[in-house]
Amino acid sequence: MASFCENQEKLPTLGVGVSLSFGVEPDPVVLAQRKGGPSFIEYAGAVQHSWMRQSIRALQEKNVPMLYHPSCLNLCGPFPNPSGWLRAIQQHLEAVQSPWLAQDVSICFASQIPGYSNQLGYFIPPILNKASLNQAIIRVSEVVEAVGVPLLLEPPPVQFVVGDMDIFSWLGELAVATDCGLLLDAGHVVSHQFSMGRTHGELLFGLNELPLERVIEVHVAGGTIVEQDGKLYYGDAHDLPILPETMQVLRALISRCENLRAVCFECEGSLTQSVLPMLKNLRQLIGRTACNLDLVEKASTSLQKSLV
Repeated sequence: MASFCENQEKLPTLGVGVSLSFGVEPDPVVLAQRKGGPSFIEYAGAVQHSWMRQSIRALQEKNVPMLYHPSCLNLCGPFPNPSGWLRAIQQHLEAVQSPWLAQDVSICFASQIPGYSNQLGYFIPPILNKASLNQAIIRVSEVVEAVGVPLLLEPPPVQFVVGDMDIFSWLGELAVATDCGLLLDAGHVVSHQFSMGRTHGELLFGLNELPLERVIEVHVAGGTIVEQDGKLYYGDAHDLPILPETMQVLRALISRCENLRAVCFECEGSLTQSVLPMLKNLRQLIGRTACNLDLVEKASTSLQKSLV
């Protein structure tokens, strides 16, 4: 079997897209039809793709690529992913022809009955130590063996960390041990840096501990930063503007990740008129800073079409 690094050359370059949910504004189908709109749609949702049949069909008719980003897999922790649950996810991926599968490395359900992260309030992040890493290798391997597309591992957002390892070395070891790719969310990186007690001047600390050649997708979203008792805390807020700290991390990732295929703006709850200018800005940023020439070409072509 070919390794992830051998197969990643076959992955499509998608350009700049958005992460949304069907049935929530802004509507993914409407947004994809707008001039200067997203080059792909990434979405979370039920494992049953039939529940979103109408919207999926509309995007397929417009030849808009889709990425399924579920919030229903345990990629760490002691609770296994049932085989039937994994089969449903595989069928979903096949139905929408998602070229890869990505999810936060976290616990989404805490019983023998599978479910979604919102049932627990949010993602439960891993303990950052060797024992937790070994357990995560088992969980991730369950998914890799069940689905027919590459799996991208994403660090979840955090307000605190537990363990004696750094997220970058922990996640890097997990990706190499399971032969997976990576999805890095710039805001989630900020959340980990602040949770480790680092400052604004240390936002890029440790990034080179990651196997950046495995990064296929990058996310960016709005957020908040608050200070309490002398410590900074970052929180995701997809309906708010992107923070300068997040943009700093994003620029670094785009310029360092040589195999980057997709940059995704998470904008659930935002106004459509605010999404389109951000997509333009991201395409321009890629043109100036990306080290992947295929991504530069894809973004530049989309930008030129939006200006005609």
